[in-house]
Amino acid sequence: MTIEEVDVAVIGAGAAGLSAAGEAAKLGARVALVDDNHYPGGQYFRQPSPQNYKHQNSTSSKDTERFSALLADIDTTLVDYRPGATVWDINAPLTLGLADGKRSCRIRASAIVIAAGARDYVVPFPGWTLPGVITAGGLQNLIKGMGVVPATPVVVAGSGPLILVAAANLVSAGIDVAAVVEATNRPWGIVREAGKLIRDRSNLQLAIKYLRRLHKANIPVLRGYGVIAANGSVCLKSVDIAPINRDGKFERSKTRQITAKTMVIGMGLTPSLELARLIGVDEISLPLRGGSNIVTDEKLMTSVQGVFAAGDGASIGGVELSLVEGRIAGIHAAIHAGMSVSKQAESTLSRDLSKHKSLCKFRTGLEQIFRNNVDWTDLLTPETIICRCEDVTLDELNQCKAKGWTSPLQLKAATRIGMGRCQGRNCLGTLAALTANPTSDAETYRAMPRTRQPARPILLSDLLHEKLADPELPNDPHLPRRRD
Repeated sequence: MTIEEVDVAVIGAGAAGLSAAGEAAKLGARVALVDDNHYPGGQYFRQPSPQNYKHQNSTSSKDTERFSALLADIDTTLVDYRPGATVWDINAPLTLGLADGKRSCRIRASAIVIAAGARDYVVPFPGWTLPGVITAGGLQNLIKGMGVVPATPVVVAGSGPLILVAAANLVSAGIDVAAVVEATNRPWGIVREAGKLIRDRSNLQLAIKYLRRLHKANIPVLRGYGVIAANGSVCLKSVDIAPINRDGKFERSKTRQITAKTMVIGMGLTPSLELARLIGVDEISLPLRGGSNIVTDEKLMTSVQGVFAAGDGASIGGVELSLVEGRIAGIHAAIHAGMSVSKQAESTLSRDLSKHKSLCKFRTGLEQIFRNNVDWTDLLTPETIICRCEDVTLDELNQCKAKGWTSPLQLKAATRIGMGRCQGRNCLGTLAALTANPTSDAETYRAMPRTRQPARPILLSDLLHEKLADPELPNDPHLPRRRD
């Protein structure tokens, strides 16, 4: 396979990846910018598809200008932008395996910036696999990327600022929102964390704008409640919610039912760490930031020399922090690759390092406001599906554990949990919680199944550099594998 040489390889063309590639190119670095999406922008700057977008684009003029500036920075011969290409491997020395049709190759770089973004943190509950139950991130893709609006009425539930954004976007699209169900109920938290929140007035003003939008539309916001079940046979019909007491338990005797055809569930985000784990970077458990995060230094370099990580793919922080971290990582990656630092780059670093500290304090304040002690595994029933790809229920896991198969690896071998199309992205977090060592987070982490190549599903023809015959598939190849 062909091996191509570059100075800096950037994985991901979202906010962090675009800003990293642009800054590295400004210093004269040859950059390979690789993204498995067909359009740049990532989740936040996601671009609508012209062929099926039917609704008015709600992107603000500020975001349009910022995105245009990011694109202008990579519009140079120094940046080889590869959309629709999948990085399926990283091996030493700093070499990417790229699946990109006839352009499939290995890319060897002097420095790598991982800006792989994040995904929804999924918490299983009865009925979560019903058609009509979608994640907050999935909703954003539907509205922003395709202009598709969900069936009404809609219930938005979960915890964290993402459900506020989702609900406000639904209202802007003219969608009937029946209720917003927020698990956290700490009104004094805003007062206690006011000093940290005021450090980022733009995000604070945006949050106030969203709340006003919900208030103006008379959307009920139920704080201190959680969804305990989604009801329906073929599709969603209603959701059951219950108040959460101080001990983090659901008061099922006070259950309420809300009619809904769509439920948007948002439990926050978790970094996409598959590629980082292939090369064994150090991680740290930060539950308020979606679980495992990548450990980086002040230059945003990981524990592996020459590998940098930025944005939500390293630690959840939002678009403003992603833009800043992308610039910092891009400059330092170019310097590591042998580029000389310019006065402009020094000025950018000075400004962004100060802004980075401020944004991190804002993030900490926000995390404290939405912190709760809810035991989400308390929602699971024996019939609840834990792994939707392989249709593995809690009862199957418990039966295996009763036979003495208690470790994550043993349960994976016995039930195929985590072996489906998503490769455990949706279920391994729950598996970790169900098999956690109460005395050692490190022991639990070491016992989890390891990421292996390919990190993402790819076509065998991409590796062989030849077109293969299309496989014979069932009518819906995405349905779970059924076992007799």
